Parts: sequence; structure tokens; C-alpha cells
Amino acid sequence: MNSHGTEKNSRLLIVDDNRAIHDDFRKVLGERHPLSNQFEQAEAALFGEAPAGSSSKSSFQLDSAYQGRDGLGLVKQALAEGKPYAMAFVDVRMPPGWDGVETTSRMWEVDPDLQVVICTAYSDCTWDEMLQKLGHSDRLVILKKPFDHIEVLQLANSLTRKWQLLQESKGKVADLEKMVVARTAQMVQEQEKFRSIFENSPEGIFQIAPDGSFLTANPALAGIYGFASPKDLMEQLTNVHQLYLDPNRLTEFQRRVEQERIVREFESEIKCKDGSKKWISETACKVTKLDGSPLYYQGFVVDITAQKIAQQERNLMEVHLRQAQKLESVGQLAAGIAHEINTPIQYIGDNIRFVLESFADLTGLLAECQKFATAIQANTVTPAMLAAMESFSQKTDLAYLSKEIPSAAQQSLDGVAHVANIVRAMKEFSHPGSTQKVPSDLNHAIETTLTVARTEWKYIADVVTDFDSNLPPIPCLPGDINQVILNLVVNAAHAIGDAVKKTEGAKGTIKISTKLDGNWAEIRISDTGTGIPEEIRHRIFEPFFTTKEVGKGTGQGLAIARSTVVSKHGGQLYFESTMGRGTTFIVRLPTSPSSGAKSNGEAQGPGRVD
Repeated sequence: MNSHGTEKNSRLLIVDDNRAIHDDFRKVLGERHPLSNQFEQAEAALFGEAPAGSSSKSSFQLDSAYQGRDGLGLVKQALAEGKPYAMAFVDVRMPPGWDGVETTSRMWEVDPDLQVVICTAYSDCTWDEMLQKLGHSDRLVILKKPFDHIEVLQLANSLTRKWQLLQESKGKVADLEKMVVARTAQMVQEQEKFRSIFENSPEGIFQIAPDGSFLTANPALAGIYGFASPKDLMEQLTNVHQLYLDPNRLTEFQRRVEQERIVREFESEIKCKDGSKKWISETACKVTKLDGSPLYYQGFVVDITAQKIAQQERNLMEVHLRQAQKLESVGQLAAGIAHEINTPIQYIGDNIRFVLESFADLTGLLAECQKFATAIQANTVTPAMLAAMESFSQKTDLAYLSKEIPSAAQQSLDGVAHVANIVRAMKEFSHPGSTQKVPSDLNHAIETTLTVARTEWKYIADVVTDFDSNLPPIPCLPGDINQVILNLVVNAAHAIGDAVKKTEGAKGTIKISTKLDGNWAEIRISDTGTGIPEEIRHRIFEPFFTTKEVGKGTGQGLAIARSTVVSKHGGQLYFESTMGRGTTFIVRLPTSPSSGAKSNGEAQGPGRVD
């Protein structure tokens, strides 16, 4: 705000037809008429007193007019020069021209702010007559003659100060008016801007009363809900609750709006005016009265139907991709699994052939024993029969068969169990599994995966497990977690293979451990391989990135593993690696859905490194 009236206006106008009166005013108000000064000096010389002009007085700039018309002219001139008078002393009677009342009225027509003191005797003009001509005004003061000097001085000081305050207040009012005009223009401009945003926003914007009726809606909202205009929407849709297909979803949304300061991106499926279905994302808050009761609800709506469809397609593609990778893994492991099955099948076959051959010998011996028993009963045993019986017994070697046949049977049973274990592990691993998370035994899942991948690691690494026996069942998708473990175990085996390939017969170590860490189940898979080069650590989770030779990997294993752990389970997957010493991958799964809602900050980076 600008400053106004900082300089005092001491300009006074005296309008009186008597020149002596002008001299009196000048004596009182600070100026000296030259003749007055001479008379005062002579008086002082005669009586030995100091000149009266030596006393301290307020200084005013005085102009004189001896008729009303002259006074009006000076007022006009002062206004034209930008130096208006603050006040005027006007005599009520100034023949032959205008009287003081007429003069005052004329001056006020030119300068309404002029403060006026009308000097009058009791017989000049009555107060009622003056009021009748001039009206009630705070700019007018009556000074009765004869007047006191102090009275004149006080009137001059007070009225000039009043004029000054009036100018300052008018300046401040003018500034306030300018500010109001500027602020109003700014508010109009902002209102137009917000109105334009409201009308042209691609997102639906709304205000809803507590009873569910619409207070405001923009064209985008009407379009999302299938109405031609906001007017049609507010007239035809009496309650927003009619839109929601799932009442439970609506109840959850209402509960959160009441309890939380703001609800962001709440997804719901709705039914539009034409019967079509859409998915929307809502962000809303409650606006309350002073007593806390709801005034209205406001927010915005985004049509996410296209994103939902695209997400469903991506999810389906991910399912197919994971299944394809699982089948690919099974295919790559098929030869090794066939070898794992072939070995016990071979010795099962050999043992069965041995039992069959031994059974033929035993059958001959049993036949001879039957003959010998019959001869004993008939008392017809001959020395030849005894010799034949002894010969069959020695030929059959009962002591040997008694020892080896049970052993062969046990070996066969062990082989059958081994094959059954491999088949069961393959069945569990390759099963597509549930689409919903189920409590699963991670220790058993790891053992199953190690069985399936045995041929990948048994020639180049020893596997050491350290399972937490107190680890509770963890809610997960078992098939997907099996695939994650397989990918990490195979990667560990390949890393060790690269490290020991130049040393014949050398083997590394794969260590797998589980433990419960607060609200997380942690799996660590460590290898004694070559480590991950620093320059590629930031890329190992990228799809299709691989450092393996052609035909040994597609670059999808770690990408899918990360997607499975982080996106589908709300978990964490990262690694620690030291060149020349090996790498440890850490998988962390939440023990409950709520604990997985925490930030996956560690899982977002490429890994931890030493």
C-alpha cells in the first residue's frame, strides 16, 4: 500500500473584507504583516518589552481574499496547482459581494474536502439559517466574534490535522479499492482458469452430498458414467451408490473415506448408464462442518478399464511365460532326470534277473526235496537219492542265496523309492499350482527342487542345506516359488561350473539356508562361483539379459524370479556378490499379506555388493 499525506498541509485561506482581521489572523497563526512588525518594534522600544513576534507560534501558510469571489478563485487556483487549502476562515458578512455562507457553499462545490470556519457575530446569521443553506457537515465550524487567539490557533491546528487525516484515509481507501479491484480481477481470472480446468479435465471431478446425490460434476465424469452431460448425470443418477457392482467394495470405500484424511486410487467396477461395465480409480476426501459432520465429499475419477484389460493380458502372458519357462526347465533337465532314473532302473532290473535265476535253482532244489520227502514217507530212500540231494544242495549254494536275495530285494526297493522320489518331485515341480496363495513348506519346496535339478549340480558342487525347522508355512504360490529356487540353484551351479572348469575333478559348494526374520521368511542361496562383475550388476534382473553361451540360457530366469517375488508376493530379491568368491541371492517372503505391504526398497535396487 502506498503512503499518503506524509507532508503536512499548512495552507490556510482567510476570506474577510476587513484587512485588520487578516492582520489579526497572521499574528495568531505565525506570519507577520510588515506594518505590524514595525508597530511591534516601536512599542517594544517605547515600553522596553521584547517584540511579540519573538514568541514561539505554529507556522501556517496564509493567503488572503477580501471577497467571496476572490476566495473561490484562490481555491480553484490552488487545486489546479495541486496545492489545495486545508482550511479557510470565512467572514459571514462581506458586502457588497457574497456572504460567508454563499462563499462556503461555492468553495465546497469546487473542493469538498476544504475545512471551513465561519466567523460570525450573534446578529449576523442564525445557526438554523446556516444549516438550511449548507446542511449538516463535519467540515464546518462556527467561530463567534470576538474570538480568542488560542481558539483560532487550536481550530487551525485541529482542522488542518483533520484535513490531513481525511486525505490519508482517502488515499488508503483508494489503495484498498485498487487492491480489491486487482484481487477481484485475479480471482475472476483464477476462477476462469479453474473453471476451464474443471470443464476440460480428462478426469472426472465431483462433489457429492452425504445422501449420495451429485452437487457438481464435470463433462469428463458424465462421459465416464455414460451420460451425455453433467446435467443429465445429476438429474438421472439420484445416488452414486447405484453405480457400484460390488456392494462390499462400496462399503470398503465408504469406510476408508470416513476414517482416512484422503483415499487415493481406490479401484472399483461400475455399471454405466448403457449397461456396460467399467473399472474406475477414485481419489476422494470428506469435507466437514465445524462440528465435524460431513458437508460433502469431493474427488476425481479415472477410467482405468483399458489399463485393467491390458494388465489382465499381461498377467496371462506372464502365466504363460512362467509355465513355458518351467516346461523349458523341465526339458533342459530331462536328460539328467532320465539318467537319474535310469541308474536305479538298471540295478533294479539286474536284481530282478538275479532273483529269477536264483529262483530257478531253488525250484530244482525244492523238487528234489519234495521227492526226498516222499521217499522218506514210503521208506524207500536209497543211497543214490541221498547223493543226488547233496549234489543239488551244493549246486544251489543256499548260504549265498540266503544272503544275496534279501539284499537284492532291498536294493530294488531302494531304487523304486529313488525313482518314486524323482517322479514325485517332477510332478510337484511341474504342476501349474493354484492361482491363490496357500501356506507352503519352503524347506520341502527347496528339497523338491534340489531333487529335480540334481544332475545340474551333483558333478560340480556339493549342496549343503541349513533349514530352519521352526519355519512356519508361508503363504505363496508354490509352483512359482519352486521355479524361483530352480533358477537360482541352476545359476549357482553354472557359476561354479565356470569357476572349476579348468581344474579337473574340482567341485564347489552351494549352500542353501532358511530362517525366520521377524515378519519375513528368508532363503539364502550361496555359491562359490566367480562372482558377478560390477559393470553388469545393475542389469542382471533385466529381461533377456544373459552372459551365458547360446543355448544355455534365455535371460528370463532372474527377471521372472524378481517379478514373482516382488510383484506377486510383495517380497524382496537382491544379491550380495564378491568377485572371485561367489554370490549369494537372498529371497525374502512376507509371513503374512500385511507384512508384505511394506516398502520393497531393497528389492528395487540391483543388489548389495562388497
